[in-house]
Amino acid sequence: MAGATLFSAPQPSHETLIAEVSSGARGELFCHRRQTDQLMVLRGAIDLIVLQAGNLRRITLREDEPTWVRIPPGVPHGAINGGRQPAVVVNAVLRHGPSDPRDYRPRPVPAALAPAWAALLAA
Repeated sequence: MAGATLFSAPQPSHETLIAEVSSGARGELFCHRRQTDQLMVLRGAIDLIVLQAGNLRRITLREDEPTWVRIPPGVPHGAINGGRQPAVVVNAVLRHGPSDPRDYRPRPVPAALAPAWAALLAA
């Protein structure tokens, strides 16, 4: 069973990554088997989408409200940037074993959630 997405201070990380989420990014779901993502927006804003307990959940992250979100292994997630400018995100990664190349390939949205996914993309 996958864990829950949490708002919290980050734990010490094994790796720190900086990523740019381009303007108009429409999101794809990814799921890490042995990695916890700890995310915060440094510039701009994104809607972080997580698949949790069979439901899609939107978490808005913005530079003017710095908040850390921790996504444990097994929780599918993605980012939507509906803004006009690219967003910059920091990820303080916790590794729980070797990474798996499948973790970085997009996962299909479950068919039962396709209408909810389309509504998130349209918002």
